[in-house]
Amino acid sequence: MNLAIDIGNTYVKAGWFENHQLVDIQPQTDLEKLSSQISQNRPEQVIASSVSAHTQQLRKIVPDSVRFVVLDSSTPLPFRNSYHTPTTLGTDRIAAVAGAHKQFPHRNLLVIDAGTCVTYDLLTDEGYYLGGSISPGLRMRWQAMHPFTARLPLVSVESPEESRNLSYIGQSTEEGLKSGGLIGMAAEIDQIIRRYADKFAALQVVTCGGDIEYLQPWLFSDHTYVPELVLIGLNSIVQYEGL
Repeated sequence: MNLAIDIGNTYVKAGWFENHQLVDIQPQTDLEKLSSQISQNRPEQVIASSVSAHTQQLRKIVPDSVRFVVLDSSTPLPFRNSYHTPTTLGTDRIAAVAGAHKQFPHRNLLVIDAGTCVTYDLLTDEGYYLGGSISPGLRMRWQAMHPFTARLPLVSVESPEESRNLSYIGQSTEEGLKSGGLIGMAAEIDQIIRRYADKFAALQVVTCGGDIEYLQPWLFSDHTYVPELVLIGLNSIVQYEGL
């Protein structure tokens, strides 16, 4: 059994795999709980991706007898990384691309992760990762409009159901902020997909990240939503024969 751990800006997610099959998922956990589970279940391999400083703490809870991989720029990957500055590339982005590659091999892939930021990553059908772009995430957009203005309130959308009831024409300042942030972000994603699709034939778009559920009603481009894409990619990397 393998354990894949994704330590993000907001949550720690963990997935337990039998070979390539995800058998258990913990969308919000912590290192204390993981320590107990690792002691009880004794995984054969543990792989972690972290955007924070928890890697050293994680090393302490993985027994020496368990193979432990921390994903970084030197980790062998099942595709070619053509990024010009690989040491600055977020490991969550690499893991998401690896997950899409596992799900849709030999395809031109655009991977969109809508989390704290929105990341766009391109993998060609010949297996070359070319890079992508980063833009503000949903809550970051709303937050930016509050402190940088004198009178605009801080808003949020509390559920996917609420997002479906938004309108292009906000009839109050609060509605306008919610609509502009969420529907505007969906319009950005649709337009970027169109631009990639014009250049890369038979483009497969794969999405992940917590905010996709809020954006779904307003996304008009075809895409496949894989909520656990990063965990799937981590497991794929730790099983890669070049590692």
